[in-house]
Amino acid sequence: MWIIALGILFYIFSGLLIKLFLEFLSGEKNPETDYIGMTIGYSERLIIIVFVVLNQYTALGLIIAAKSILRFSGDKSNETVKKESEYVLVGTMISLVLGVANGLMFLWGFKEVIG
Repeated sequence: MWIIALGILFYIFSGLLIKLFLEFLSGEKNPETDYIGMTIGYSERLIIIVFVVLNQYTALGLIIAAKSILRFSGDKSNETVKKESEYVLVGTMISLVLGVANGLMFLWGFKEVIG
């Protein structure tokens, strides 16, 4: 039961961890877009957790594919667009790792509770 509570706390604080890490990497704060990015990240991790709990790991490829489309659809000659798309991709990969870890925590917790 404690692992489920820990999983909920991990889910809540994962957005803050990713935000702090990305601010460290970029050296910039952008309050206008950070809130939107955190909201997208939380929903993304929730979908990842559901896929992991339902044992649908191949469906995680949908998230990576969707973000890849975003990354490669921009103007390749514009250096700012390149930097922003790589920033989004790093955030997505960190979010994916934390989401899978969080999903595995919930899966382990459910197995402990159910037996």
